[in-house]
Amino acid sequence: MKNLKEKNIQRVLWHIKRHCKNIEHNYENELSKTELFHLKSSIEILDRILNNEKPYPNLDREEVF
Repeated sequence: MKNLKEKNIQRVLWHIKRHCKNIEHNYENELSKTELFHLKSSIEILDRILNNEKPYPNLDREEVF
């Protein structure tokens, strides 16, 4: 379980970095609003993982994809 948690944290951090980079390069753009939404979602997923909850509350999935 610990290994899965570490993998999920690494994946979420990768997603967060990617969304931040996209927001930086597309500031004041419609794409930046979408990326901001995805960034917020990724942060919520990370928060759930750190609290030992399932990443996606409405799914049975325990892995971040």
